[in-house]
Amino acid sequence: MEETISLEELFQVLKKKALLIIMMTIAGIGIAAGVTFFLITPKYDSAAQLIVQNSQNDAANTNLQNDINGNVLMINTYKDMIKGDVVIDAVQKELSDKYQYTYSNSELKSMIEVEQSQNSQMFQIVATSPEPRKAATIANTTAMVFEQKAEDVLAVNKVTITSKGVVPSSAVFPNNKLNLLIGAVVGLMIGVGLAFLIELLDKTVKDERFIAEVLELPILGQVSEVSKKDLAKSRIEPTGTDHASQTEQPVSHNRKTTPRQRRRV
Repeated sequence: MEETISLEELFQVLKKKALLIIMMTIAGIGIAAGVTFFLITPKYDSAAQLIVQNSQNDAANTNLQNDINGNVLMINTYKDMIKGDVVIDAVQKELSDKYQYTYSNSELKSMIEVEQSQNSQMFQIVATSPEPRKAATIANTTAMVFEQKAEDVLAVNKVTITSKGVVPSSAVFPNNKLNLLIGAVVGLMIGVGLAFLIELLDKTVKDERFIAEVLELPILGQVSEVSKKDLAKSRIEPTGTDHASQTEQPVSHNRKTTPRQRRRV
């Protein structure tokens, strides 16, 4: 016995369980908001931008295009140097002496990233921290240390910090709007799933179609639907016949008892 459900019936289920679906959606948003704002630690990014100019050993055999290509290729070397012990150890000491920030070597390496736009001679040192002011301080300190070390270790003419890191006003993680949207979608999906599950487990007879098509039983008759309001009204108000019979019966407190009434049966 196979049961099919039409689209109209699906919409009827969603309409009937709309309150449940709405409540689950709101619950999903609430849970996502609680996790986002109270459980997840926000993170802030600050970036210092730099450009490095290589030295020209043989000006006659070089041209501008070769210099640009060389600078772009050298940025990978700068990345390795910035996250290497030479720079990180110096940054660690500077932060401890000047700002009283205590970070281990591995912590600083995990907080610092080097990013570069494609085919650009400029790159930026990005520092991530739960505290916005510390993120800016770490980015600027790392850029300053690299500026000092690069000219000593690498064959470069000049390292220029084109822009310093600023204190960020908003967190880059978590994405509040995205998390709330995900919570709403998950709550909506759970609500819809529960609505169909409840409907599927509900075995009560809803209409004559269920009897004829699903149970395959003949329909002998129909009973009109009576609302709770009408049922309550019929219980409170007596019918006309009952009311008349009650009014027609006289009440006598002084009627005499006839001998026949005294006779015992």
